[in-house]
Amino acid sequence: MELTLNKLVSKSLELYLKYGIRSITMDDVARKLAVSKKTVYQLVKDKDDLLTKCIDLKFEESNNIGCNIDDSLNVLEKYLYIHKNLSHILLELNPSFEYDLEKYYPKQYHTFKKNRREIIYKMMKEDLQQGIQEGYFRADIDIKKLTILTIIKIEALRTTDILKEHNLSMIDILNELFSYHLHAITTPLGTEAFKKLQTIQ
Repeated sequence: MELTLNKLVSKSLELYLKYGIRSITMDDVARKLAVSKKTVYQLVKDKDDLLTKCIDLKFEESNNIGCNIDDSLNVLEKYLYIHKNLSHILLELNPSFEYDLEKYYPKQYHTFKKNRREIIYKMMKEDLQQGIQEGYFRADIDIKKLTILTIIKIEALRTTDILKEHNLSMIDILNELFSYHLHAITTPLGTEAFKKLQTIQ
């Protein structure tokens, strides 16, 4: 089967996320795809070019999380869906991926961080506005400040080393943070609706 650029980028991204960037060579990529390195270089200039395309794909996949949500869902149902998918993505992400990206590929890291912030900001802003309109979220919350605060918490969670000291996993903290966040912004109507949703999940 002929190697396509999409397949090359998709498989390479999978390897980078699982094992980190530095540990995966172009030979590793070619071997995983069962093609020659020459074939790989017919589709990309070098590892730098391949990584740039991988970052673009990662952005596209993350952006599609919100696009794939049923428009008929209320904001609490959307929050549960997004939380489940974002938790899955974060758990699959090897810590060395972002470390390698920041240290050895600053250009791609800047794009990666910028895209991630834009996605979270856009999705959170829209969801908070929807929640207020539906009566599930408090009307007095500062949408911009709350969204920025959430981005800061997510980025801090990716770099902290305190979890191991207390024998906690990232999913433990993500679940607690999610519950804490919702209880802080919901109206009594929203709190009750959230409890009901949790019983049927």
